[in-house]
Amino acid sequence: QTERLLKMTLEERRKEYLGDYVALKAIPTWMEDLKNKSESDGENAKEDVQGKKSLSEKVSLYRGDITLLEVDAIVNAGRWLNIS
Repeated sequence: QTERLLKMTLEERRKEYLGDYVALKAIPTWMEDLKNKSESDGENAKEDVQGKKSLSEKVSLYRGDITLLEVDAIVNAGRWLNIS
């Protein structure tokens, strides 16, 4: 099953989905989100995001059902604390 999926194009994979999905292109980056909020508030977006540019162009914040995201894997990077 995995090999078959890896050989498929994105469009072929999308035909295999059972329900709705959220494409990553549909989720704005942190930078885009800040610009949109600043523009709607009538503020200068460049002032709000200075110093955050490199990270904010790579990170997207998503609020919703993560199982609907069009991603290859969902990983929990939480840290467990073992107290004896």
